[in-house]
Amino acid sequence: MRHPRPLLSLSLLIPALAACPGDPGDTDGDSTTTETGTAADTDTTDAPTTGEPAAPQVPTDRFFLRIDDTPPPPVVLEMDKAKALEIFGEVAARDIKLIELDSTPLLDNVLSTIQSSCGDKWNVYDPAVLNGDLPVDPKHDCNLTPLGKLYDGDPDANDPALWRTSPQFAMVRLLTMTPRNANVATTVMEDFQYLFSLYDNETVNGLTFSDVLAASLFCGGHELGSVQCTEKLKDSKLDKAHEGDLHTRPFIPIAVLRDALKVTLLASHPNIANSEGKLPVTLYDALMDMQPLSDKLGPTGDHPGLLVPDDADFTTYSDALTSEFKMVATAASNLRRVDGIDASDGAGEMFLSLAAAPLAFDFNDPDKVQIEGIAANPTVDMRMAIAELDTKVASCTDGHATCAPNLPDSPLGDTYVWSQPEWSLERIVAQAAYLAFKDLDYPFYCFAPGLPCLAGASIGTIEPGWAEFDIQVPNLVSPAPQYLWEMLLAVAQDIIHDPAGNDAFMRDMNGKIVGGEQNTADNLAEGAARPVFALKGVPIGFTAEEMIAQIRPTLQSQSDKIADVILGNYWTSNGRLDFYYRRAADGGTPYLFFVGPDDKRPDADDPLALAAYDYAKPGFFADAELTDKLSSTAVDGVTDTEHEKYRLPEGESTLFIQDDAGDTYELRFTVPAGGDPVEIVVRVRKL
Repeated sequence: MRHPRPLLSLSLLIPALAACPGDPGDTDGDSTTTETGTAADTDTTDAPTTGEPAAPQVPTDRFFLRIDDTPPPPVVLEMDKAKALEIFGEVAARDIKLIELDSTPLLDNVLSTIQSSCGDKWNVYDPAVLNGDLPVDPKHDCNLTPLGKLYDGDPDANDPALWRTSPQFAMVRLLTMTPRNANVATTVMEDFQYLFSLYDNETVNGLTFSDVLAASLFCGGHELGSVQCTEKLKDSKLDKAHEGDLHTRPFIPIAVLRDALKVTLLASHPNIANSEGKLPVTLYDALMDMQPLSDKLGPTGDHPGLLVPDDADFTTYSDALTSEFKMVATAASNLRRVDGIDASDGAGEMFLSLAAAPLAFDFNDPDKVQIEGIAANPTVDMRMAIAELDTKVASCTDGHATCAPNLPDSPLGDTYVWSQPEWSLERIVAQAAYLAFKDLDYPFYCFAPGLPCLAGASIGTIEPGWAEFDIQVPNLVSPAPQYLWEMLLAVAQDIIHDPAGNDAFMRDMNGKIVGGEQNTADNLAEGAARPVFALKGVPIGFTAEEMIAQIRPTLQSQSDKIADVILGNYWTSNGRLDFYYRRAADGGTPYLFFVGPDDKRPDADDPLALAAYDYAKPGFFADAELTDKLSSTAVDGVTDTEHEKYRLPEGESTLFIQDDAGDTYELRFTVPAGGDPVEIVVRVRKL
């Protein structure tokens, strides 16, 4: 009697597992190699014609089918970075998401690094400074930091004339602008600022222009109430601690700009595409020390990119996975080996998977998956850029009735900011201002009393965010009523294109602006304010333990995909069986199973392709005409409903089948006595 040919070990089928213990193919240690042959019409081979004694006759149509209950051992993968890339391959590694990195702490660190790249004097409050010396000098010096030294284009030159006119410094100036140091000359707030400079002590009614900015932006909703909050800024009632708090607040706080970046620049990038700021980092990205992010998060389609692609001057890099990185993963095998018959070829074996994936990983279990060698506090080198539009974005100043609907979710026309690309600097600034001030409620306050009030402001009294700064002084012009965030965007656009902050208007003897702007030769042209920041060693914001805690569920959600990458082609050396013998469930009763459409059998001409399921009459029959089917897909107590199944009786029995070539075969079974026949004999004859 012939035994089925033993199937090649999966460690030979899949070289990636060659060095891994626990090969799932080693599930039948009792199988022995015997003579092979095809099913024939006769029971024995011909005797030799020599004069020697005849060799024992070996049946060529008789086969043992066994059930092996030995539990398959687990698969153990031990990988460093190089081995992981070898096992998964570049294509699969690029497709496996390792972590959805929360960009919140990273963006906080990036923006804080940029904000302080030209010094940290910009938010210093000196109570001894006289009103006439406001606004104060923020004392920017970009030569104080490695990042700032790059702003002049030459880290060794340290030329203030260059870095003061760079797009990078323009962004620093915007991020460090506070009521105390703000100079809004040549912006829509020009005349309001000018009014408060007409007096020797630089105050009107005891208030400076810095007080006006601080009060209008930060007293609405203040715990003191807007009136008292404003009054305490007056010279006669001055609370210096209160003034210091309000005067040194940046117009655009880091946390607000961070959240604005998430829903604009990041969310609009096709390879990020979420408003939570989750950065999809693949296994390949991590194994290559994040360098691929340079291209993945770079220019894509119409999006100018979050990162600048690497070149000879800069390489994106992270130390997150150190040289000591190692992952040891133990997976339970879902594969079971069965003996069966290919009626046209003889006995064979195949692997079945009891689940959708051949391996069952549990990445959430630290005993089954160990991850080592992640830096305690990972950092990243990245070159970040923000692109601006090549034309200035106008504010909607056609009155409340017309402009009130112009909001982020309901853009008015196609010229205002909410119709502009989300990746643009203009849209980002407007979004940040909107997030910061959309709920601001500052009831009207008269900063310069008179008949009528000479200068006052209200925000949010007509419409949330609707701002009215009114001047009733001859030759001075009020900003048009508009949404506060559009007004701040207009101010920001002027400031960004005048990074040196030296633009000015000429005025006549009556204080009226005459002529155009002065000192504009060093300004940035529209579209040229594209700051690029070559950041080195920026903390990602998570410890090794915190990153591992994020990695585990991310990998677990892809456990079936990972199993398929590692062992998805386990079937390539399966026999092309017509039926097999197995238990209907672990520990259950043995049945004959006719192969089903989902059983993986390699194609005869291309072993890397699955064979078509070409059975016209699947199942086991009592007659050669195949009219009396004995098998059924539904058997009491058996959960499987996909396969034709039949439980053989003890002793001798005869069944008939038709294979996928349309040929009919007689099957004669011998089943030993006992309740659990783990080994049976079958003789196969083609009709």
